[in-house]
Amino acid sequence: MIEFLFRLDYGLLLRINALHAPWLDEIMWVLSSKWINFPLALCILLLLKSQFSWKKTSLIFLLALVVVSLTDVISTQLFKDYFERLRPSHDPIVHHYLHFYMIGPNDPYLGGQFGFVSSHAANLAAMFAFTLPYLKKYVFSIYVLGIYVFLVAYSRVYLGVHFPSDVFCGALLGAFIGWLFRRHLFAQLISKWD
Repeated sequence: MIEFLFRLDYGLLLRINALHAPWLDEIMWVLSSKWINFPLALCILLLLKSQFSWKKTSLIFLLALVVVSLTDVISTQLFKDYFERLRPSHDPIVHHYLHFYMIGPNDPYLGGQFGFVSSHAANLAAMFAFTLPYLKKYVFSIYVLGIYVFLVAYSRVYLGVHFPSDVFCGALLGAFIGWLFRRHLFAQLISKWD
């Protein structure tokens, strides 16, 4: 069973990475950039403000940032450093078959050495799970945010720096952390603020 899952992971990685094209490389590179999350954060802030007072909006947004920061630490310090699973870009079995985004001449983007779990996927899934009930007035925004989380996770596999299982497990971890903090740790605090 484990061997089947590994073959599936490698197979999906190779299929997704093989879909490369110069124009798509650029889109996936931008999606993987951490800077693209600033407009996302601003949109979430504005959507929250349209429903709540500045006081409550600030609290929800600040707590969401705390949750994302904690998720980042957990995904990096606990998971990557504990499991030490090589990224595809550093995996001797598969890295020769992959296409990488070129930052400059002879300078491929390879990411760090270890990749389980994907912090990109974990952080965005945590933000999504944490803010989801506060955005329910705008159903369209929930779909857009969900698609955005998926595309960023997909970009990590496309760029050859994560296995599909890295992003899948990262998204599960982030969603769990976001839900846990919203539902059990911050729910009473948020409900008291107006």
